[in-house]
Amino acid sequence: MTRSGSDGRRRAVAYLLAVAAAVIGLGVQTPAAAAAAEPQLTFTMTSLKTSGYDPDDRVTLEGTVTNTGSTPAYGVQVILWRSRDPIQSLATLRQATANNILGSRLPISADHYVVVSTSTEPFVPGQAEVVTLRATMAELGFDTRGAAFALGADLIASATADNATDYPTVAQLRTFLPVPGKKKVPVTSIVLLSAPPTKLVDNLFRDDSLAAELTGRLSSLLYTAAQPGMSWLIDPALLDAVRDMADGYGVVGADANATRSGQATAQAWLERFSHLDHDTGGRTLFASPDLDGARVAGDTLVVSRSERAAATVAGLDDLPLVVVPAGGILTAASYDFLSGSGADLAVATNTVAAGALQAGAGDRPLVLAASAAVPAAAETPANLGRQLALAAAVVAGSRGEVRLLDTLADVEQDSAARAGWLVRRDLEALRDSAPRPGKVSLVATKPARLSAEQFERLHRLESDFTAHAELAPESQLTAQSDAAVSRAAASAWVGDADGFEQQLAGVAKLVGMPEVGRSVVLDASPRFVMSSRANQFPVTVTNNLTEPVQVKVVVTTDNPQRLTVPPSEVITVPPNQGVTVNIRLEATSNGVVAARAYLATKSGHRVSPDTPITVEVTDIGVVAWIIVGVSGLVLVGATAWRIRQVRRRTEPLPAREVTE
Repeated sequence: MTRSGSDGRRRAVAYLLAVAAAVIGLGVQTPAAAAAAEPQLTFTMTSLKTSGYDPDDRVTLEGTVTNTGSTPAYGVQVILWRSRDPIQSLATLRQATANNILGSRLPISADHYVVVSTSTEPFVPGQAEVVTLRATMAELGFDTRGAAFALGADLIASATADNATDYPTVAQLRTFLPVPGKKKVPVTSIVLLSAPPTKLVDNLFRDDSLAAELTGRLSSLLYTAAQPGMSWLIDPALLDAVRDMADGYGVVGADANATRSGQATAQAWLERFSHLDHDTGGRTLFASPDLDGARVAGDTLVVSRSERAAATVAGLDDLPLVVVPAGGILTAASYDFLSGSGADLAVATNTVAAGALQAGAGDRPLVLAASAAVPAAAETPANLGRQLALAAAVVAGSRGEVRLLDTLADVEQDSAARAGWLVRRDLEALRDSAPRPGKVSLVATKPARLSAEQFERLHRLESDFTAHAELAPESQLTAQSDAAVSRAAASAWVGDADGFEQQLAGVAKLVGMPEVGRSVVLDASPRFVMSSRANQFPVTVTNNLTEPVQVKVVVTTDNPQRLTVPPSEVITVPPNQGVTVNIRLEATSNGVVAARAYLATKSGHRVSPDTPITVEVTDIGVVAWIIVGVSGLVLVGATAWRIRQVRRRTEPLPAREVTE
């Protein structure tokens, strides 16, 4: 999964955990209606702690007030705020993260209220103050176990030094406090080992970015996956690429003979990967193709194509297949699309009901109701995301929570979102737990996807591979069609048109007929004069590839009534050699005919561009002799007739008989 794909997933997961700063306080909201003259202040939470969950236990909220504007503020005050309504369902939690939460400020007291500056004391630009607010569980009204509650603070201030007492609210902080039940909540943290595809075909990559990933993000993720209680998923496309890199590889446009630094890095990463606990792992579809985009585009072979590619990657066939859709959003239609796919599990961040594992119907996979541990906003403090992750766990209850981790921020947040009432449960144990019967319910949403036009280009790439297989049956590229097309259809390219274009174009240059046509060349004389009704026209086919090719010469004319060209046979041209082929031309009359010759595979896929040829027919052969013969006969006949006529005129008349 690409970084842009990860970003899309986290944005999608905002249904549950990614809370915008302007709404629930993973940051600060300045009301849109505020006048320009109001002070520009922020209130950022730095910690939220509780000594317990009984009525007398104390909750402590600490944060920092900062003047981010260019003018001073006066009468800056922070007041503790809460909502007494317990959040006990996933739907309610989503609603709370997406809308302003109804609640009220606590009564003014020394613990609930902090004066940062008086009405006459300026709080100058750039100034920051740490404030601490406290309240007991009873004062907050948090008296329901196994629920989450909204908690925060209101920040009020004035732009002028006066004695006014009704200062406007200039910023708000909103977060969640989980109140666990009596039983521990299981949490399954799954490390996703994936990366945007950069491998084009065996031993060739379009860039060297994977080497950097292996020393950075993927190294840290691998370390996390190896920790006790953690689970992991491996993208077969990533493992295939790393193994290829470890054996030595090239990069497009770079020195083919250079020893690249990524080779040693890949070898070291593979060694560490080999020590992961196989029982806690799983695999994704090869390159995690965009399933919903494929469904809309009518690509019914996307899963089978990916699985054929995965079958070429050794050591993974016994791992459970876990489908990770683009953005973590699993639509009902895409879920049906997975029927009979053989997938064991599917990740969904948009399930209606809480609970880590939910039943599927028929031959559809079970659904992992996953949450994310990191909010979408990069500037959001990690401890605020921690509260959301814990709130999601409380809502899930005994059925547990699933966290999918594929960024360093995910790992950091997962580590922070721990508590004594949570217990680790790996993927194997999760699969063994009995799923709740019934149909999986999903929040209706339209996920981002690859376009129909992009899938049409993928189909053309498949056609190029088919043509290439006909052209060069011995080429090693012909066996890589499924892998190459799956990489180009990866969900990593959702929202990343440039990445898609680079990956697709890189492969097309290797197998596309226009590109290959530059290496398989047809040479022919631009003009040919026929001196008989049928002639042999020589052309030369040169193969500059490293494997033999099978082609036929196709000739078309603009006047097939005058000049016809019988189909030619398929010929084999050895690598780096040329073969001369005699093309039979048949004419019915004299004249000049425009012809075009090109190379094609046996099924007709064009290999080379047109080579124009002008054919001049000047046939004096058999036809001419027939005409001469006929003319001679006519001449002889006419001459004989004229001689006869002359003889008849010169013969003496017969004597007349005289009658007396």
